[in-house]
Amino acid sequence: MLQHAHPAKFVAEILGIIWGSYFLWIHNWIGAIISSVILFLGSTVALSNKPIEYLADTALGKIMLVYATPANFIFYNVSALPVIYGLWTHQGLYIAAGYSLLLLPHLWAWKR
Repeated sequence: MLQHAHPAKFVAEILGIIWGSYFLWIHNWIGAIISSVILFLGSTVALSNKPIEYLADTALGKIMLVYATPANFIFYNVSALPVIYGLWTHQGLYIAAGYSLLLLPHLWAWKR
């Protein structure tokens, strides 16, 4: 999870979300998968041999470490499903529900 806190990877993943969302909105699964895979996996491969331990002390690193527990990691991954469905069907309620599910672990983590 800490690798996601690297600024270059974070930007690449945001771009992957933006392009993936666009392609899902216009019902182009192939474009969504290709753009997301290239940006998500490409940034992972580009940072594969880089040290990332120092990122744990950064603000973004602390935010990403919230998802390091098994339950929160499940929330992190499952939250994409309603977002994808909402984008495909143009239903904002599912998009909002998915992003709410993504942010839910922060309610517990930041109260400590």
